[in-house]
Amino acid sequence: MSATDETVDRLSLSVGGMVCAGCAASAQSKLSQVAGVKNATVDFASGVASVDGRGINVSSIVDAVRRAGFDATLHAPKTAAHDPLAALVQLQATNDRNQIARESQWFRRMLVAGLIWIALETLHWTAAHDHSATWVGWTMFLATAVALFLTGGGFFASAWRAARHGTTNMDTLVVIGVTASFVLSTWIFFAQQFAHMMLESPLYFAEATALLGIISGGHWLESRGSSRANSAVKELLQLQQESAERLDSSGALETVPTASIRVGDRINVRPGGRIAVDGTVIEGRSSVDESSLTGEPLPILRQVGDSVSSGTIALDGGLVVRVVASGSASALGRIAQLVYEAQITQAPIQRYADRVCRIFVPAVLLMSLATFFVWWSTANLNVAVITAVTVLVISCPCALGIATPLAVMVGTGEASRRGILVRRATALQTAAQVRTVLFDKTGTITSGRPTLDRIDVIDNRWSQDQLLGWAAAAEMQSEHPLARAVVIEAQARKIVIPTAENFTAEPGVGVNATVGGQKIAVVRDEIASARIEIDGTIAARLTLTDQARPESATAVAALRSMGCAVGMLTGDRRASALVVAAVAGLRSEEVMADQTPQSKSAAIASHGASSVMMIGDGINDAGALSAAGIGVAMGSGTALAAASADAILLRDDPRGVAELIAVARETMGVVRQNLALAFVYNAAAIPLAAMGFLGANGPIIAAVAMGLSDISVVGNTLRLRSKMARQRKRLASGTPST
Repeated sequence: MSATDETVDRLSLSVGGMVCAGCAASAQSKLSQVAGVKNATVDFASGVASVDGRGINVSSIVDAVRRAGFDATLHAPKTAAHDPLAALVQLQATNDRNQIARESQWFRRMLVAGLIWIALETLHWTAAHDHSATWVGWTMFLATAVALFLTGGGFFASAWRAARHGTTNMDTLVVIGVTASFVLSTWIFFAQQFAHMMLESPLYFAEATALLGIISGGHWLESRGSSRANSAVKELLQLQQESAERLDSSGALETVPTASIRVGDRINVRPGGRIAVDGTVIEGRSSVDESSLTGEPLPILRQVGDSVSSGTIALDGGLVVRVVASGSASALGRIAQLVYEAQITQAPIQRYADRVCRIFVPAVLLMSLATFFVWWSTANLNVAVITAVTVLVISCPCALGIATPLAVMVGTGEASRRGILVRRATALQTAAQVRTVLFDKTGTITSGRPTLDRIDVIDNRWSQDQLLGWAAAAEMQSEHPLARAVVIEAQARKIVIPTAENFTAEPGVGVNATVGGQKIAVVRDEIASARIEIDGTIAARLTLTDQARPESATAVAALRSMGCAVGMLTGDRRASALVVAAVAGLRSEEVMADQTPQSKSAAIASHGASSVMMIGDGINDAGALSAAGIGVAMGSGTALAAASADAILLRDDPRGVAELIAVARETMGVVRQNLALAFVYNAAAIPLAAMGFLGANGPIIAAVAMGLSDISVVGNTLRLRSKMARQRKRLASGTPST
């Protein structure tokens, strides 16, 4: 069975031949009609289609793209499914090659057409007025024909492909405009040469060539801008080491490819070397630069027992690391995959722009046709053709198609550089609209490392150590920070922790297990942090304490300064919650304590879920993270919390919440600016072109204006990239951002 005969629930592929957002919308429409597809997005800027559903036939997806008139190339062959990171590296290399090829192609087209245009303009202003010099006219005719063949071939092929499938695209407008200019000029030229008629009528050979050259130049600049905007994944993948030093059973070092490293291997990291895997330090100590992954500017000391991540650098000491994950399972692999997936998703605002683009080209064709007939009836054929061509060219919706995806690429990439993973473009748009931010307490506002402060024994049949040992046995399989505190205290007291059976956990309530034939429960308590029950009888109460993170007060103040309401939503007792809230700068009325997972979701709904951001790190936060307009998980939180979240803070620092909102607002602000530049440009330019205000040189002016529209959108997006990079450096240096 070939790779395209299999059925999958998710896949991505490259879509070739798209020239505008309308093309992306057409391909997306075809993909949405395939059986089993629940969601399909086609991103024009990256040329990537992403499809989700159930039991999707791969060949049907490929056929759907080709029926829409485009080329389709599967990203991950069947053999690469076992190594997503290798597939992503391969994909990035392919995208880089395609990007370079596109840039070179547009540059060649621009160069050829530009040189011919300059030559024709020189003839036009020096010798074209002399009708006795027949060679001049023939030179202009033949040179333009060469330009149409060498530079216009790609435009014509694209327009023809769209026409064959009953659609139109931006190249349809370009081809009609260039063809009309060339045909009109050829008609006039032949009339002058063979019938000695229309001797005073101007020729537009130079204009036809200029259209091709200027539009190609605009696409070249657009392509270069897209490459610069979409650099985050490339930067992450460059952190991936190709080889590492592995210690064999005798302790000898051997250099091996990173792909061959397995869990349990021992890896040697030299001072100044980049760590190739995720692992645990078993020898040595070193300051480790983790800024490439978490955005943390200061090195962090790592020593025996500490975890280290792939892509980070051991600065001043050597380490021996026992591997716990490598390749796609490593932190670097997961982050690169998440950033890539975020950049090929679509923000809701982009879908509106794509719908506009899809109907825009047919609408422009009708406007151009109407313009032609109006001017033909009121002036003459020359004026009618040139004015109609001007309308066609000046209406090309290139800028509209790249306005949103380029900015989203920059925003998600910048967030990742700050240690914030945005999982989908929708989250970025939602974060920009957040007006209420709700924090869980444990592991979010606090450090998430509570300690057992006191055990109050209720049933004196058992000692503290007996009760603590049984509680630790029941809590061993729980991921909750309070459970870890109980286990750590039991280990510190050197209590032998027995084996537990029949373990169950109820989020927001506690855990149950059978230990030594007794039913042990560690559950929430109205008086203390938790209580221990034995066979349904309360045996002891546990009081645990957790310190507020020193950054929490700064995070709360920053959010308030951004106009956000801030609150705490916690399952802990109100007394404990108020102590932490006071340190974090939260008022008592902003604290909602004693919450269950169900009541957390209800509280979020009462604040208007779509404008609420929820931050949490535990299993009991998963429902709340999903219920909020945008859920944010702390990097040290549980896997379930991360899976339920729309964004993840890799650095356990609540100040990242304010950074996320700031990046989202900056990004969506530029999206709106870009769309305004594209829409306002067309709204103002089309009437001017239709009314003939651009004159005989209208097509050239239109081509330049269209190119400037593209450049303005790309330039505005790159301005965002530079601005946020400067802000990031100020934050890293401790300088307040303005």
